[in-house]
Amino acid sequence: MKRTAFLSLITAAATASLCSCGGGGEEKKTIKVSGSNTMAQVAAAWAENFTGGKVSVAGGGSGIGINELTEGRIDICTSSRPMKQEEKDKIKAKQGKETVEFVVGYDALAVFVNPENPLAQISMEQLKDMYVENGAITTWEQVGPGGLTGNIEALGRENTSGTYEFIHDVVLGKNAAGEKNRFRTTVAAQSSSTAIINNLATMKSAIGYDGMAFKTDKVKWVPVSKKTGEPAVMPGVDDARNGKYPLARKLYLYTAGEPTGEVKAFIDFAMSPEGQKLLSKTGYVSLQ
Repeated sequence: MKRTAFLSLITAAATASLCSCGGGGEEKKTIKVSGSNTMAQVAAAWAENFTGGKVSVAGGGSGIGINELTEGRIDICTSSRPMKQEEKDKIKAKQGKETVEFVVGYDALAVFVNPENPLAQISMEQLKDMYVENGAITTWEQVGPGGLTGNIEALGRENTSGTYEFIHDVVLGKNAAGEKNRFRTTVAAQSSSTAIINNLATMKSAIGYDGMAFKTDKVKWVPVSKKTGEPAVMPGVDDARNGKYPLARKLYLYTAGEPTGEVKAFIDFAMSPEGQKLLSKTGYVSLQ
């Protein structure tokens, strides 16, 4: 009976922690987190281990999360790319609040191929020529002798993805007129990180990109160099932090206005030693 009473007290205390302090005993709203598919794993880990309230996590892509934040449908946007100024301006116009940015970690965007692909390394220049409109590289013979032969099947992410935007900005770059270069129309857009990995597992002639947290034995990483002929670097913790790896990027949380209450507590948790340990455990790179 004593044990039953003790458990009842724990249950009551847990329920109370989820109730608002105002009258009526209403339950606190669920903290809604949405955005980056890349960050879905770590966001879910934070939500599962956060003790300050209920948290729901959804993916869909960084662009989707930014739109949800703009419309006031979520509390926190996860993003694998920095928010653009025009997106911040839209939030200000819509909600009358400044966007607040939190850098919560780092990610090294990896280049993946099928394990049977003998490709030993790739440069940023070669990667661009595989993905950019009218790029010069369309067959494996052009990448290097002694490897695969035949056409390269390039896999990418959908245009709402922060990973897509990162590749667009960092790899494809801009033309002489200062306009963003376009992806070639033959790049097969994938709806998720899981789709990238699963397809590469069965497509020997394919190449793809995604966060290094999604590495499995179904695929292999390819070291990347800044220029053709230079030493290539494998994705890793230290080289993601110091910028030696050319496809390293920051991971962000965004709110409309300064966060307060449970929302602030959740962000504080994500940046705490415990939250950063969870980030590292799920395959990303912690702040320190």
